[in-house]
Amino acid sequence: MVNASGGLGAIIFAGGRGSRLGGVDKATIELGGVSLIDRVVAAVRGIGVMRPVVVGATDATPRGCVAVREHPPYSGPLAALAAGLAAIDRSVDEVLLLACDLVRPDLVVARLRDHAPAGGADATLLRDPDGRAQWLAGRYRVAALTRAIAALDGAVADEPLRRVTAALEIRWLDADASTVADIDTPADLARVRSSPGSLAEASSAAPTGSASNTHGGTMPQSNHLPPEALDAWLAAAAAELDVDPETVRIGTVLDVARDVAHDVARPAAPLSTFLLGVAYGRSGEADPARLQSLAHQLTDCASAWKADRTDSE
Repeated sequence: MVNASGGLGAIIFAGGRGSRLGGVDKATIELGGVSLIDRVVAAVRGIGVMRPVVVGATDATPRGCVAVREHPPYSGPLAALAAGLAAIDRSVDEVLLLACDLVRPDLVVARLRDHAPAGGADATLLRDPDGRAQWLAGRYRVAALTRAIAALDGAVADEPLRRVTAALEIRWLDADASTVADIDTPADLARVRSSPGSLAEASSAAPTGSASNTHGGTMPQSNHLPPEALDAWLAAAAAELDVDPETVRIGTVLDVARDVAHDVARPAAPLSTFLLGVAYGRSGEADPARLQSLAHQLTDCASAWKADRTDSE
């Protein structure tokens, strides 16, 4: 559970598929040698939130965080919010909701630290120069979020955050584009990495468990191929094996590997993707939809495997 200074907690959203980035786990992308998830965790710990909640499938949750998963997996930000709120300690009155792919989480957190919801406001939200709300760059009253979610009577899967935020009284804070920038596409990532100013705080931010997993074991630093390199490798490998690359979806395969590594064990990930390929080939259907169906079978199996082991312990 979360122990937060002054009744303030944090929920970090790390559950997306990263499909626009070729299926890469966003949380593990590094800027200035520090992973995105570590940068956000360092920012909230810098204002006294020592045990933030991280929601999602990422296997890179820093030590000391509370790791939870939305149900069902990949069912969207509203389901993630419900799971995160369930893990927040009762002493927490207000909570920061933050995306794991913020380029400058230090700036976002600093603005929110100094601007609590005032008067009758339920939340303080940053908005970009175009007036777009940054729902995952905000500070919310826990009671208001809890009431809004309860009113949905459990209908949170595959629903947008606005189902909750529409019921809230918002205090707006205008922010420049660099403050609220995030990483959604390869172009975003390339732009950030080519701009030294956007990485300024990465070199000075102390990593918060970046070399450790949630069980305290050491995790070696890994190399993260950009999506375009994965596309090139797929083309080369498929040509070598006489496979049509159009029948393979990188994101689907990476999702299986990530979920199995998280729910079973790291060595089970390559074994499972091999089995996925065998089953896909044996089906005789070179159809990406068939690949996705088989992938869902495997990830559901991994989730059940984890649940069975947990129940037996």
